Amino acid sequence: MTLPLTDTATPRPATGPRRHCLFGVTILLVEDSRGVSEAVRLFAAESGARLRRADSLASASRHLAIYRPNAVIIDLGLPDGDGLALIRHLAAAATPLRSIIAMSGHDPASWQPAARAAGAVACLEKPIPSLRAFQDTVLSVLPDAADRRIAETAELSLDGRASMRAAFDADLRRAQALLTEAIETADRDMIIYCAQFIGSVGDMIPDPSLTAAARATNGPGPRAHELVARLSDRIARATSAALG
Repeated sequence: MTLPLTDTATPRPATGPRRHCLFGVTILLVEDSRGVSEAVRLFAAESGARLRRADSLASASRHLAIYRPNAVIIDLGLPDGDGLALIRHLAAAATPLRSIIAMSGHDPASWQPAARAAGAVACLEKPIPSLRAFQDTVLSVLPDAADRRIAETAELSLDGRASMRAAFDADLRRAQALLTEAIETADRDMIIYCAQFIGSVGDMIPDPSLTAAARATNGPGPRAHELVARLSDRIARATSAALG
């Protein structure tokens, strides 16, 4: 596999979450978990990035043979092998890919040193703590030229801001559907991921009551049902405002 050379990235300082701060960025996510993949998809959508998913090493190889993503997020536990092997392969290729992010839900001390030694530039812990953490981590591995290009396109016009609000509402509807399904199946991980995403959106809208309800939700139970109710109220208000 031959991959184009990219520059070594310098980590950026933390900033607040911004919609479209990853505009034009393509991310390949190598992850077999549906819940994690859905959370990353939502974070990528809020950030303006294009996300493609591979659920195995074999699928990742097929993706990388066709196109070069701006960043690759690789889970270390994959069904057909070790994510560290893929990181080593990409980092040691004739034209190495340097914008690699390793991801795992285990104790950071047990995997982050090995991931960085293999060639990962940054690490993400599961569950991803916030939209801001996701954005800052991806930005930290991008070459400076790409980072400047993103900053130049991040400002939105008045029409863009209206479109952004509509997109927020659409994403909350999607999150509501996912959260409702997760509650019905008692999928604790998916409930937590949805709550984290909803809390990040609440921070940006802003909607303090929605953010508070999301941050109080840590699994199945009354808090999750309360969050669904808050979402329903938010979506109903947005629909009413749109209808005039």
